[in-house]
Amino acid sequence: MSRIVYSLPAEPGRESEDACAVGDGVAVVVDGAGLPKDMRLGCSHSVAWYARILAEAFRMRLEDRANEMTEALAGAIAEVTAAHAGTCDLRRGSPSATVAAWRIDGDEVEHLVLSDASIVLIGADGTVQEVTDDRINDAVERGSAELLENGEFSQVAAARFAALDRTRNVDGGFWCCQTDPEAARHAFTGRTPVRDLRAIVAASDGGSRGYQLLGAHSLERFGALAARGELARIAQDIRAAEDAHGVPAFTKPHDDIALVAALM
Repeated sequence: MSRIVYSLPAEPGRESEDACAVGDGVAVVVDGAGLPKDMRLGCSHSVAWYARILAEAFRMRLEDRANEMTEALAGAIAEVTAAHAGTCDLRRGSPSATVAAWRIDGDEVEHLVLSDASIVLIGADGTVQEVTDDRINDAVERGSAELLENGEFSQVAAARFAALDRTRNVDGGFWCCQTDPEAARHAFTGRTPVRDLRAIVAASDGGSRGYQLLGAHSLERFGALAARGELARIAQDIRAAEDAHGVPAFTKPHDDIALVAALM
């Protein structure tokens, strides 16, 4: 097995809010949520800081195969929360993040996804499957429509941010990493025999937007490039599509890209 890590910030010279952490048969991608500062007023730490230390805390726990993936993530969230609970008023907001991870465990590959990061499984037979968690999209669309209809907000963008804040880590909303370890229990997990895979990729949503949003390539093309280790080509396709065609409304013009692939 070979492993390839690729990371690209949204803009040259800008610190990425995505973080990658790799270890013995383990890979973690954490996609920090680039939300306005007024949605995390209680915390003095940056989104990039949160993503980095969460990725490392999760990676460390995943290397112990006795830890279930959801338990490892819950422990990582608890550790990060404790790391700044004494200096920050986390009741007034904190950075948050989505996560995707894979782990080789004997003759199987485990994966975990929480919120809209992705795992892409490239089968030995050529099939390509994405595992992602789109509850955030449903929650924000539904919540912002209700806020606008009730007259609580007149601007769509403001309503969407408010809906995001109100539906985070609550039943009927969406789940992500922030301060509550219980969010980890809502992650999507699975196992695949190693013999059935050609490759597996953990991707931030900046790395999956080529096939999800932009039409830069199909999911199958993404899988074919990843299986050949051409992660930089995936990023090139994404940037070219962003520049040529633009992005949908309420979407960043460029996003951080993080990809970690295992080639079997």
